[in-house]
Amino acid sequence: MVELGNMKRTRISEVLKHAFRDREIIIRSNGKISYFSLKSWVLVLLLSSALVTSTWVGYSSVDYLRLASQVSDKNEAIWNAQNSYSQLLDQVSDYRLSIVRITKDLKETQSTLLSHFKKEEGVAGSADRTTKPPKNEKVFSDKNDKEREALGKQFQLIGQELRRMTGKNNALESHIGNLRGNLETIEAEKAEIVAERAAMGDQLWVLNNNLQSSHIKAEQLNEKVSALNANLRAILVEKGQIENQNASLRSKVGKLESTMEEDELQHQTQLRNISDRALKNIHRLEAVLNRTGLNLKDIAPLPKSMIMGVGGPFIPYHPDMKHSDGKVMLEADLEVRLRRFEKLRDIVGVLPLIPPVRKGYVSSHYGRRKDPFNGRWAMHRGIDFVAPYKSKIEATAPGIVTYVGRRGRYGRTVDIKHQNGITTRFAHLYRYRVKVGQKVAMGDTIALLGNSGRSSGPHVHYEIKYHGKFMNPRKFLRATKNVQ
Repeated sequence: MVELGNMKRTRISEVLKHAFRDREIIIRSNGKISYFSLKSWVLVLLLSSALVTSTWVGYSSVDYLRLASQVSDKNEAIWNAQNSYSQLLDQVSDYRLSIVRITKDLKETQSTLLSHFKKEEGVAGSADRTTKPPKNEKVFSDKNDKEREALGKQFQLIGQELRRMTGKNNALESHIGNLRGNLETIEAEKAEIVAERAAMGDQLWVLNNNLQSSHIKAEQLNEKVSALNANLRAILVEKGQIENQNASLRSKVGKLESTMEEDELQHQTQLRNISDRALKNIHRLEAVLNRTGLNLKDIAPLPKSMIMGVGGPFIPYHPDMKHSDGKVMLEADLEVRLRRFEKLRDIVGVLPLIPPVRKGYVSSHYGRRKDPFNGRWAMHRGIDFVAPYKSKIEATAPGIVTYVGRRGRYGRTVDIKHQNGITTRFAHLYRYRVKVGQKVAMGDTIALLGNSGRSSGPHVHYEIKYHGKFMNPRKFLRATKNVQ
């Protein structure tokens, strides 16, 4: 039993704690949201105030109804007494009128009798004076006796009626006296009731004011509660919409994340492909530079962090240039390779890798050969291109013209200085198309093919120097073979 009682008390306390837990009211107005916290003691205080107010209003209403019922009963009693009193007054007035009427009849009868007695006395006196008896004395005497008997009976009846009226009058006066006493008592009670009614009116006025103020407060509370309910409903609707939007956004985010993962994988794949292509292009460009005979370390040095492979064909290697699985490593790998590719591309782009004539053939290669004039072996430091007389001679790389004019056995000559310490020479020309100091681009016409100087026929002698050292132009021309 004790455990059952403890369980009931625990259950009641849990229910009370749940009913009077802390609450939060959310009000949204003009795009702003306000939060009002209601503690449990505030809820208990509000509930207690509501209960006290309801009890007080109920008790006041019941007391008011009870007093109103008492006042109604008193008013009804007073009204009945007033009706009875008015009826008694009417009866008294009727009795008075009947008494006045009877008194008037008695007076008339008395006056009639007196006049009759006077007549009789006059007749008797005249009889005495004349001493002559009347002729019908006996008849007259009988008639007088009958009238006297009739008058006596009438007097008896009148006396009885007067006695009866007197008794009634006395009874009426006694009853009226009693009614007056009752009326005075009723008037006193009425005065008390009026005083009580006035006191009750004051109390009712105070109660009415309190009740009106309570109604006003209740209406205000109802309006606030209605507004709060409306705001709460709007907030709940907005919350539902926001939850729906959040669900939709979460779904979209999930899809975007999956799409981003796929895009990331594709991006990494593309980065890896681009990095691999860059590495292949680096190898091609390095192969081009190696075929030219130039020193790659001098013309395109690797960064300090890069090392060169040992043995076999030249393949630059660096840990940053190997494949990596991470995005950062891939980007770093690609960045290193692209920088290397751009540097090599820029170098290759300014090398003299094209022939000086569009249509022609090589009549004499670089190196040891028999001199065409004396037939002895000699060193040929360039390549001779045979083409139609006055064909256009083009610059084989961008640069600046450093010499235009006759140069001994070379005849008419044009020298062009290029980047990376490279110069090109075009000899045995017919006419110039450039001036000293002029900038030329690859493919620009610089002169016309001729036969000036120590020449056995129309051709152009083409030389390449690297820091003053003669290079084989054939290697430069063949360096780009099978390379895009």
